[in-house]
Amino acid sequence: MKPTWQNIIELAKQYKSMKMEYWLNENLFTFSWWILFVTTIGIFIVWLVLLDKKRIIEILTYGFFVTGTAVMADAIGVALSLWHYPNTLLPLPLIVEVHRVQMPIIYMLIYQYFPAWKPFFIASVINGVVFAFILEPILVWLQIYEVDHWKHIYSFVPYILIAVVFKFIVNKLKQLDQNYK
Repeated sequence: MKPTWQNIIELAKQYKSMKMEYWLNENLFTFSWWILFVTTIGIFIVWLVLLDKKRIIEILTYGFFVTGTAVMADAIGVALSLWHYPNTLLPLPLIVEVHRVQMPIIYMLIYQYFPAWKPFFIASVINGVVFAFILEPILVWLQIYEVDHWKHIYSFVPYILIAVVFKFIVNKLKQLDQNYK
């Protein structure tokens, strides 16, 4: 039997129902859930305190580029079953708290505190090491992140590229803005 669009819709409804039930019974208020909750709120508060309000548009522009790329890459990885998120803050297939809050904030702080290219690049490499080889394994241990056909080493270069490419783009946008003033 060939699958029809209606079959796919029905499976999506079943998935949504099962995901919600799993989240309510196996995820909500667990240790992993509390870790995500506390770290998400905590990092957001720290960012609000540390954010250079004079450069808010520039920093947020950089952060939006990082967020968009992280969310898109994550959606592709989940769709291809490269990784999954058994425990999330919200009952969604993607991990909103990491890719829309925590990761962009860390990248924005690096962008803010390391404006020159050489220190920025060094900080971005260190960030790539920490994300790929420390935080990802911790998330696996906490049962927040589960890899199927992915190795942490594969994440290392993309973490650096995201930082560097978007710093380059934002710098170019700033130059264009200055040229037209």
